Amino acid sequence: MTSRLPTLLLAALLPALSGAAACAADADVERIKRGEYLTRAADCIACHTAEKSRPFAGGYALQTPLGTIYGSNITPDQETGIGSWSDDDFYRALHDGIGKDGRHLYPAMPYSAYTKLNRDDVLAIKAYLFSQPAVRNPVAQTGLSFPFNQRWAIAGWKAINFTPGPLAVPAGKDVQWTRGAYLVEALGHCQECHTPRTATFGLSGKKRYAGGEIDGWQAYNISSDPLSGLGSWSDQAVLDYLRTGNAANHGQAAGPMAEVVENSLRHLEEADLRAMLRYLREIPPVHDSRDSKPRIAWGNPAGDEARLRGSSGISLGNTAGSAAELFSANCASCHGASGQGSEDGYYPALLHNSTTGARDPSNLIQVLLHGVTRDDGKDVRFMPGFGDTLDDAELAQLTNYVRSQFGNAPAAVTGKDIGQRRAGNAGKPWLLQAVLVGAILLLVIVLALLLRPRRSKPVRIDIDV
Repeated sequence: MTSRLPTLLLAALLPALSGAAACAADADVERIKRGEYLTRAADCIACHTAEKSRPFAGGYALQTPLGTIYGSNITPDQETGIGSWSDDDFYRALHDGIGKDGRHLYPAMPYSAYTKLNRDDVLAIKAYLFSQPAVRNPVAQTGLSFPFNQRWAIAGWKAINFTPGPLAVPAGKDVQWTRGAYLVEALGHCQECHTPRTATFGLSGKKRYAGGEIDGWQAYNISSDPLSGLGSWSDQAVLDYLRTGNAANHGQAAGPMAEVVENSLRHLEEADLRAMLRYLREIPPVHDSRDSKPRIAWGNPAGDEARLRGSSGISLGNTAGSAAELFSANCASCHGASGQGSEDGYYPALLHNSTTGARDPSNLIQVLLHGVTRDDGKDVRFMPGFGDTLDDAELAQLTNYVRSQFGNAPAAVTGKDIGQRRAGNAGKPWLLQAVLVGAILLLVIVLALLLRPRRSKPVRIDIDV
């Protein structure tokens, strides 16, 4: 009987042990699932994927005049990824902007926002990334010219512009507002694009969400101001834009924002989108005195098509003689001769459109040059670019026609303006300038401490008497 006791005890314990193992496995599965959702909300794939067939394997190149910054491999590969990173290593990277090797990370990674993430969510993201296939992909080293290659200089930038710590929630705010703030300020890192930079290239605290620039595109004012921001947009328009990138008679996402919709926002739950809406509604208004009415309030239908009927068509041997002819030949077949868009809404109206109604023509120029591709999960929206078929002068002519007829045209666009955009944008120049500013300021502080005059200490003389 005694010899059978261990066997009986083991048999009695097996159900409990297997139950505990099953609970642990279920917890891991749930954590990974939550981590996938959070990773989408944080749009990690955008900067850490160069080839869609190898997500998170790094290699995405951010071109700059001073060199190229490459997105790192964040798959669980032990040698070229983050497979050897501990929980603390990963948390420190997102919370403090410091890599496993102890070096400061370039602020191309938005750790100014990610520092607000709670530890559980950070580790859920890590659990999801570690559940993905390990991809061996030695990413090229970021090669910036001196002094931008001095990582220690980032400490100076951080001292001025970076405050680590959790999201601060004012007293009296409810659960929905708090969730919206967490999504917008931390996970979505929306300020990184939509807030202008200060002289030291940190985020402006006085002009939060007043608009910024990214890769040659304007990230518009999304404060609650009714003229400069989103204050005149209906709730449904904001939700439609977040969910699909298309809000009828308001705006359509293109460029970097189209990527945010495709990679991130369209995957969020309805409750989270509404929480973001709630938070955006309560962002203090930031008004630009140059704005006399909302971007979506500009424009009138065009009536040039009737005048053009009977004139010679445009062909390879017969170029357009006017801006109206350029519009008729390149735009009217989709957006309509009057510019009021297609009946099904697939091709948006050009009047009452935030892109044509913007004072800054950057986004309209980029769309005309490069086109639009956006997958909202139901439809793939596509518009061809005309950079290969129209020269700089023609594109300037077309841009000015669209702005003056359907939008806001405070100043004419020139062929030179188009040529500069065609040549490409320097990416995020403020990132590099911020490093230099930080280096200079830190150097000044160090020199000031070393060169400051020192008081001579009184000498004590003991005299024996």
